[in-house]
Amino acid sequence: MVTGLQRQIARAVRAGVELDEIEELVIDPAPVDEERKAALWLYAEALDGLRDESMLIAAELAPH
Repeated sequence: MVTGLQRQIARAVRAGVELDEIEELVIDPAPVDEERKAALWLYAEALDGLRDESMLIAAELAPH
């Protein structure tokens, strides 16, 4: 179950969905305990941070 939720989160992050919307649409309604929901939120935040970092790296590498 958690793996499926992680896939949903990863797809949402790749699609550019904001963290608060991921929380509302995927994490909050998930049929898991609060500890797992917290872990899913941290997973989403980490993926979002990677997306942001990738964007920064791409911007730095772009010709000026």
